[in-house]
Amino acid sequence: MTLWQPATHEIDPLLEAVANAARATILPTASINAPPPSGDGICSNRLRDGRQLRLQLSAQCLEQRQRGPCTVVVYAVQGNAVVDNRMGYQVTGRAVLDLATRAFLDVECRLESVGTVPL
Repeated sequence: MTLWQPATHEIDPLLEAVANAARATILPTASINAPPPSGDGICSNRLRDGRQLRLQLSAQCLEQRQRGPCTVVVYAVQGNAVVDNRMGYQVTGRAVLDLATRAFLDVECRLESVGTVPL
């Protein structure tokens, strides 16, 4: 069993915002610190370091399985992100949701730079 430990470093604002958006994509009631998407499905958010983020994510249920005493659902997350209307990223990740409590047990997102986005 893993014991809780406090964070040893500050979370990158961009990764934090993407993880929050992933949670909100999977479980819309979990939209803490993530505004709802616009009509075109794109979320806009200002990062805590002042940069502007535009993000479009989708999630797909991969499997339901046992994790210790809990039944969990594993989701794949993918999409695109643009920071300050110029730097583009491809987003991939995985999230694990406890089925009974609807708590996220793990959210992992990776950003791969795709370079400057033409306007």
